[in-house]
Amino acid sequence: MSITHRMNIPRRMNAPQHGSMFPHTVTVYNQEVVPGDKLNEITINHITVLEGVLLISSKAANIRATGLEGADAVNLHIPFGVKAVDGVTGAEKKYVDPVEYWRTEADKSGIWTISIGTVFVKGRVVEADASRTALELGHDDVYQVTKVDKLDFGGMPHFEIGGN
Repeated sequence: MSITHRMNIPRRMNAPQHGSMFPHTVTVYNQEVVPGDKLNEITINHITVLEGVLLISSKAANIRATGLEGADAVNLHIPFGVKAVDGVTGAEKKYVDPVEYWRTEADKSGIWTISIGTVFVKGRVVEADASRTALELGHDDVYQVTKVDKLDFGGMPHFEIGGN
């Protein structure tokens, strides 16, 4: 066995052979409020599961760096080529900018977006009728988007999302 080959073998038992810079899955909830009957409003969750993202929990580090108690709790990095699927049907979805998404009055099942106020959860969490409060009561790692940066230059175009 050559030395170069031996150096590429993980030293720990059960260590992953192929690491990924984007190892996490998150579930994005685009919540739409539509008029219902009479005085009631209906909230519709458009749920998208993103596989291949990086979620960094960094509240303490952000507070130390900025001195602000309201600093973002997490940073979510979403590559432009992320695998996005409908949380209910499993059908593939494509990203559209927020203005285009919210102007779309037709079926939104094939598109997704992320904007300030969007709720996301670490992992695959699909609850069609859940509100943000219900998600927070039932799951750890539920966040609301506070900033969206679209980094569409360089060798790795991606979204950088801040959330609390």
